Amino acid sequence: MRRAKTPAQAKRLVKPPRLDIVDAARGVAIAMMIGYHFCFDLTYYGWAQWAMLDDPRWVAWRTTIVANFLVLVGISLALRDAHDQAHDQARDRARDRAREQPMADRRAANEAFVRRWLQVAAAALFVTAGSALLFSGTFIYFGVLHFVVVALWLCRRAPRLGAWAMALGVIAIALGTLIHDPAFDARSINWIGFSEHKPLTEDYVPLFPWLGVALIGCGLGALWTRRGCRLSPPVSKVWQATPHGLRALLATAGRWSLTIYLVHQPILIGAMGLIKQLR
Repeated sequence: MRRAKTPAQAKRLVKPPRLDIVDAARGVAIAMMIGYHFCFDLTYYGWAQWAMLDDPRWVAWRTTIVANFLVLVGISLALRDAHDQAHDQARDRARDRAREQPMADRRAANEAFVRRWLQVAAAALFVTAGSALLFSGTFIYFGVLHFVVVALWLCRRAPRLGAWAMALGVIAIALGTLIHDPAFDARSINWIGFSEHKPLTEDYVPLFPWLGVALIGCGLGALWTRRGCRLSPPVSKVWQATPHGLRALLATAGRWSLTIYLVHQPILIGAMGLIKQLR
């Protein structure tokens, strides 16, 4: 009988492989976000006069960036879930393993999820604290990271629903688009997304309708994994036509997306503030 794996071995075993194209897609979203925030900071210091909160073109750009991030959150959950299920099936077929190993594997998978969740939660708190220093009246209390903190738990098993996850996503988007009531305007509950008036905050990504976008990502990711993560011909053609160096750069940015998200704004605002002081 084989010896049961140690917790450290189990943690390595349950870690899913990374897909460069998913990381690169996240890197594209990161690049767009940095560009958007660069433009926002120009308006913050008065060097540009763009109506970024009202102009439909700017709003559409922000919406596209957030949607890209959240679809990728769903796809990543689907990849993780598919890996965990494949690992469970392989484990079940290995009858000569110790009886306690399945429980150890599940515990390691749960611990890996919780560790990542805690990282995102800590980053969300950092964003709240940092925005409170810069924008005391409009600080961020439920932005994109705060949404992800909640959505990771709500959507963790959604990929197992397959196409039904996308159907639920459409319903969630419809609810968030159609239901608005002043009873939900209070800050304590406006993060749900049913408020009649948009709250005054620098970043607002409420549970509805954005939960629907994450659920659609879960459904798309589940269908993709069932196809063996094979790329469609148009996507494959674009991917192969992209220069190798650019692909590597975007994939690296995607793997470090949380860190980049946290540091890019302090760097941009700090650099612009220094330039303004020196002028």
